[in-house]
Amino acid sequence: MRKQLLLLTFPIVFLFVIFACNKYKDSPPPSSGNELPEEKTVTASLQGKVLDENGAPVAGATVTSGDASTSTDEHGVFNFSRIKLSSRFGYVKVVKQGYFAGSRSILTTAGSENFVSIKLIPRTSKGSFSASSGGVVTVQTGSTVTFDGASIVNAATNAAYNGTVHIYASYLDPTAADVPARMPGDLRGIGGDGKETMLQSFGMMVVELEGDGGEKLQIAGGKKATISMQIPDALKGSAPSTIPLWYFNDTTGRWIEQGVATRKGDLYVGETTHFSWWNCDAPVGTVSFHVQLKDAHGNPLAYTYLRFTSPTLGTRGGFTTADGYASGLIPKGQVLKMEALNSCGSAYFGVNIGPALGDQELGTLTVTDERAVLTLTGTVVNCNGGNVDSGYVQAIVDGLQYRANVVKGAFSLAMPRCGSEAADAKLVAGDYKTLQQSNTITLPVTTGSIDAGKLSACGSDINQYFNITFKGQTYNMTVNPDSVCYAEAPMGDTIRQYAFLVDESYNNYGLTYIWWIHGQEFKGVGTYRTSGYMTINGVYYTHPTLDDSSPKCTIKTFGAVNEFITGTVTGQLKDTTGTWFPLTCDFKVKRVR
Repeated sequence: MRKQLLLLTFPIVFLFVIFACNKYKDSPPPSSGNELPEEKTVTASLQGKVLDENGAPVAGATVTSGDASTSTDEHGVFNFSRIKLSSRFGYVKVVKQGYFAGSRSILTTAGSENFVSIKLIPRTSKGSFSASSGGVVTVQTGSTVTFDGASIVNAATNAAYNGTVHIYASYLDPTAADVPARMPGDLRGIGGDGKETMLQSFGMMVVELEGDGGEKLQIAGGKKATISMQIPDALKGSAPSTIPLWYFNDTTGRWIEQGVATRKGDLYVGETTHFSWWNCDAPVGTVSFHVQLKDAHGNPLAYTYLRFTSPTLGTRGGFTTADGYASGLIPKGQVLKMEALNSCGSAYFGVNIGPALGDQELGTLTVTDERAVLTLTGTVVNCNGGNVDSGYVQAIVDGLQYRANVVKGAFSLAMPRCGSEAADAKLVAGDYKTLQQSNTITLPVTTGSIDAGKLSACGSDINQYFNITFKGQTYNMTVNPDSVCYAEAPMGDTIRQYAFLVDESYNNYGLTYIWWIHGQEFKGVGTYRTSGYMTINGVYYTHPTLDDSSPKCTIKTFGAVNEFITGTVTGQLKDTTGTWFPLTCDFKVKRVR
């Protein structure tokens, strides 16, 4: 049944929608009950964009997810390819000097390609007080924090602190339009009963304590501070007399129930024993939804923001995957408006769904917004001029990576953009049957449909490989073209780390070898010192230090993103007894950023 397009308006308060960034047709839907669902570790990909308080891109921010780390580029974009994520709380954290840490939590599944947007909040000083006497700090009008005297300790040592306490804080109005991008994690919490629930926010606050020397401070054991939060005007009519308090665990990416706040006039007042983010939240029942968005030409709409609005609970949303899919949790029993927003933030499509008394299967919806969508079409041939029938086209536009399958020699790739400003699309085309890939092709683009012409998937072998000789034995390993064997990550504000990896899951030898090139002097082609380690069937070898005796990595070619890096490694690794063994390696890996 075709959905009717509607233009509706609702007051903007705060609804929470949990997005599962996956191809739901290949995956079970998220649980709509409140029992804590099974949590698994999955391998998935995650892209995102980091913005400042004015919506401008933030370059050079450190982004972490589990053991993976990277930084944002000049567009504020980061990219993790095939990293380990929690299926229930896939968590990414962003750190930039001068801002509070930003973060996002998502539902995800194995093999999914996800997208998030994070807007950072300036780390603003709100005042100070003497630790010995205590004090009251105003975060904003009506929202305060009250500290008792002799209640502050050094967070690292737990020693009593007697100097001046400096407060950095921010109140987040849950009725603000940009709350979904600014708040940490997502509004799922673990209640006092151990069950997972969605949350409706009536106000949230972040507070950080710092000493005279910049040391982190906390509330002493057995002591409490009092927080007061202003209830927004739009929520005063529905705000209950008491409400659970929740703090954000920035290690696990979830909200945890702890304490109760009492309504006193237009304020919620409660006590806390430690500081991070705190939230006044009411639990909300949920059902699941599933949908795919396509444009008028049948192309999936990647990384498109979907906004859900309720007349009583407000607005919330998330992004489609690279294949245009979205699924997740929405409030139960609500009539909702679902809108698609273009990359400029303008709504250009809307449907009514619900009342959501059960799971909502929305099927495939056709969305038309040619102004904001760039669609590249074309054909791909192999080295002999024949059509490629099992291949791919990868594109980088505005710093984001997109991918389309090649079927019967043709491809179509839709990419939402903001406006029609000129840009360059960087394309590569590959053929899985001949294991060949083109060099990078630069194509000027704006928006609308653009014919990329005939691309030749010819020029580079797409197989990655490592040929290692160690302890007199040779290990020749060819690695799947889509495996990630190279990554870049920050080591501070100016220094980066470049990692090369062959994992035991890529071979039959039980061999893992990872080495790092450190330092801001890395220029691509050249010879560099490395540190790293190797395991063979559980036996450990290493060269942990970076000095003149370190193994040397010579980079022979250093291609553009989506092209290849080749080189050699020579040196020695030692076992746990201190015995050294010679090592040589030649390799070829794909550069994924």
